[in-house]
Amino acid sequence: KMFIGGLNWDTTDAEGLRTYFSQFGKVDACTIMRDPDGRSRGFAFLTFDEPESVNAVTGREHVLDGKAIDPKRAIPREEHLRNTRYFVGGLAPTTNADTMREFFSRFGKVVDATVMVDRESGRSKGFGFVTFEDSNNSDEFVGKLGLMLDDKQVRV
Repeated sequence: KMFIGGLNWDTTDAEGLRTYFSQFGKVDACTIMRDPDGRSRGFAFLTFDEPESVNAVTGREHVLDGKAIDPKRAIPREEHLRNTRYFVGGLAPTTNADTMREFFSRFGKVVDATVMVDRESGRSKGFGFVTFEDSNNSDEFVGKLGLMLDDKQVRV
């Protein structure tokens, strides 16, 4: 199973997503996640018949409907129960996923970093999430004052 992030807000047809990813293997299921009003939330889940197809997708760049998308191996729900994902508030407008990943890598292996952006303007909402491989060092940054990222104090 794969998580497909960064979808164009206009990508609303799961069939188009299925068609694109079928070049990597037979697609079993494809679901674009929507808000209660029916609008795309900008991500989808996709399942291949063969697990090897996931490997064929990862490690290369993908563009769909004119936008770079970010397919990743989906993290099973049970793994989410071990809290390794943290809210990061107070982000500078210039902070992006790469600078977040670089900053937080001093605390452990970062598996994902996301800055939340406004759907209309594309500007940062000033918060995001960082996910670590494990939570071993969380006491070094959770609730700590003085964490400076891009010249701005952030809160975790």
